[in-house]
Amino acid sequence: MIENSQSELSLIRTKLAPPRIGSAPVARGALLDQLEARCDRKLSLVLGPAGSGKTMLLTQWRKRLIQRGATVAWYNVSADDDDVYIAAYIAESFRAAGLAISSDGLKLFARSGGKAWKLFLTSLINELGEHPSEIYFFIDDFQYIASFTILKLVDHWLALAPPRFHLAMASRIRPPIDLGRLRSEDQLTEIDFKDLRFSLDETREFAKVQGLDRLAQKQIGALHDITDGWAAGLQLLAFSLRKQRLPDDFLEGQARLSLAQEESLEHYLQRAALEHLSAAELSFLTRISACRRFNRELCELLTSDPQAATHLRKFEAENLFLLPIDTTDIEPWYRLHRLFANFLNKRLEKLGEPELQKLHQLASHWFAGKGLHREALRHARLASDMDLLMDLIDRVARRMIAGAEFTQLLAWYAIVPRERLRTRLDACLCTAWAQVSVGRTDEFERSLGDIALHPDSSHPDVRTEVELMKAYRFMRKDDTGSQLRIVEPMLSDAPPASAFQAVLAAYLAGIGRVYANRFEAARDAVRSRHGSGRGDHPKPFLEMIQGLSYLIQGHIDQAAELLASVLDDAVRTAALGADASGIIVGYLIEARFQQDRLDLARTLLDQHAELIDAVGAADSVLFSYRVRARLEQLDGNPEAAAKTLQRLEDFGYQEGADRLVAWSLYEQIRMALRAQRSLSVRELLQRLDLLAQRYEGKQNCAWAEIPLAALLARADIAFDESDDAVCLALLDQGDKAAAINGRHQLAARLGFMRAIILLRGGDSSQATLQARASLSAAAELGMRRLLLDIGSAAAALLGVLQSLELSTQEQTFLDAAVLAMTPAAPTVTEVAGVEVLSRREREVLELLSRALSTKSIARSLDLSAGTVKWHLKNIYGKLNAVSREDALAKARKLHILV
Repeated sequence: MIENSQSELSLIRTKLAPPRIGSAPVARGALLDQLEARCDRKLSLVLGPAGSGKTMLLTQWRKRLIQRGATVAWYNVSADDDDVYIAAYIAESFRAAGLAISSDGLKLFARSGGKAWKLFLTSLINELGEHPSEIYFFIDDFQYIASFTILKLVDHWLALAPPRFHLAMASRIRPPIDLGRLRSEDQLTEIDFKDLRFSLDETREFAKVQGLDRLAQKQIGALHDITDGWAAGLQLLAFSLRKQRLPDDFLEGQARLSLAQEESLEHYLQRAALEHLSAAELSFLTRISACRRFNRELCELLTSDPQAATHLRKFEAENLFLLPIDTTDIEPWYRLHRLFANFLNKRLEKLGEPELQKLHQLASHWFAGKGLHREALRHARLASDMDLLMDLIDRVARRMIAGAEFTQLLAWYAIVPRERLRTRLDACLCTAWAQVSVGRTDEFERSLGDIALHPDSSHPDVRTEVELMKAYRFMRKDDTGSQLRIVEPMLSDAPPASAFQAVLAAYLAGIGRVYANRFEAARDAVRSRHGSGRGDHPKPFLEMIQGLSYLIQGHIDQAAELLASVLDDAVRTAALGADASGIIVGYLIEARFQQDRLDLARTLLDQHAELIDAVGAADSVLFSYRVRARLEQLDGNPEAAAKTLQRLEDFGYQEGADRLVAWSLYEQIRMALRAQRSLSVRELLQRLDLLAQRYEGKQNCAWAEIPLAALLARADIAFDESDDAVCLALLDQGDKAAAINGRHQLAARLGFMRAIILLRGGDSSQATLQARASLSAAAELGMRRLLLDIGSAAAALLGVLQSLELSTQEQTFLDAAVLAMTPAAPTVTEVAGVEVLSRREREVLELLSRALSTKSIARSLDLSAGTVKWHLKNIYGKLNAVSREDALAKARKLHILV
């Protein structure tokens, strides 16, 4: 039994293996044939109470599947497996079966506390879908899974799983998943307790295997009647019968006994154990029942019995109390049968608290010495040994923080009384890091108070770490001004001693400087930390700040080139690569949109939307949601765009990030203007103004964007209403802000708006000068969406600009804008009651009609498969179609296709 080397989540390897098949007393041929006959179904469900033979049936089927070349994974669920551990065991079970399962989805699942379950499921489905052979995944004791998140994951998994994937589960209760759907699709095989009961012939075979050949047919019949074919009952009576010289007398004495109920089994088990086990054997079994899994060495330690190996061999041969686990370890591992474990645990409790604590302490130290961390933690907790528990957590806490395993670490610390936690300074620091990282602000403040009371809190390294925590908290709240005031002195006055702290300080300073509009200084802050002694782990986080600085400044082409390169590096970075990617990709989506490379923006959104949500970085969420809403509008789907902006607004409220709320309201105002909904415009503006008033006067920080969003909204409204005097006054304010803050994109956009106002006011000379200046800046820096996003009002400028002598770069920019803004000729897709299909959508639909696959369409149009799926989704929506065939039929009926 070894730990999972890929994560600080301590996985118990014996949970990834079934009992050894050699211990199976009877081959369940008829049931196995039933399972085999329907082996292509998505789910095989085996239901029955404890001791009914569920696990052994699946173990035998597993052997058959392996023999015929299938890939088989196994997972034994425990009652204390939480969401994160269940996901980790699922992934590790496939790795143990030889499948290369990426850890990124699992990391984000853990980092988000299970919220990113779709991302984890997607990574699983993608990996399993590429496997060449049939895959069978067995989950034993499924009744312990009660989490809504995991049940939802399993439901979706069964709905979306590739054809070669099959799930088999054993459970004492019917699982609360959508069995009805599977049953209606003939994708469910069900075996219940009545099927699991042994037939008379199987009872006869069982007696023979158990060495009871001497039993007559009448005696076999009596054995079968007493147990009603229940496997556990048969094992119990067989155990007793082997001790009897006169089986007839024994069976006659049991005639009134019925072992067809679990309560009767437990009662008889106690009687049989007391009658047929020596005091030493019963004591041995009672003590080792403190552990869920054990081997000879651990049994010797817990019992001080040098005959441990002899006992284990005997009980394994009896085929009643112990189940050997099918592992490759040299030292065999065992677990107790569930029924017998319950019986022994009740006896264990009678040993008294001091003896119980001693046993759990011994077990905890033993597991810790073997590197089996989770079992060590469990026994330390059961021993109420808080010092030992803290020591165990302290060994891995820093690595868990570095690995973003915040939720799991907090769950471990929650076991420890706060007064005990306060005495451990490093534990307080790790707790605070985890709390601030998952947004538990109130708990974080309490932890800061505990740290301040610690005698060693005045140490310079501790003070620096606490200040970095505070700066990180300010960043999460979008208070980049306070963040910068903390970390900027660290880059010059007193650089942090540790490499981690130095890199974090540079990262936080870089973000703060970007929003202080000190773009070159932001780039300097992170350039100096390359080669910091921590390998390539922080590199994507540092380089992304350079990309962000160019993006905010308005150097769009430079930002896109750098961010694309950094994203490639982040994907290849094992440590925190997914976290970095989830931030970088949001920046890159914005850059691609501003370059007017809409297919690339769509592809990035399609591939990484869930990753962005899971990481939850404010700017990444802002950029990606804003671009998605604009693309949905361009695709003629304003309802979807409105929903996207509402989600952005909700995220801002949830995270306390008012800047995201402000930009969502601004985008909603732009939508309402296009739809000519004046009442909505006024209501939205009122909300935005109220929000902006709270941040009036803020400068050189992220919060300064909130009043800027309100200013731009007022300018857009005045521009749309041709209230030119008011609009020009507002543009003057915007120009000053753009000039002071070095925001080139804002300056160019406002310049185009000013040129349009001048043109419609009759001042063509000044309009031309203004338009030419904005055109030059936009063409040079890659702002190819500026004119297009102004809308139809920009069309008046096109003629003016086309009459000028332009550079090649400017002419290319202008030609693209003219082409994009030239109205398309009416097409046959403009059918009453059907939304107009875009040119690209018509191309996709035409290729779809030729029975091309998504990948083939993508290759034909030089698009990504994700972008093709995006277009198909829009086509289905516009045609009100539910499938490829439905879309084609409706397109032909409407004469969209011939």
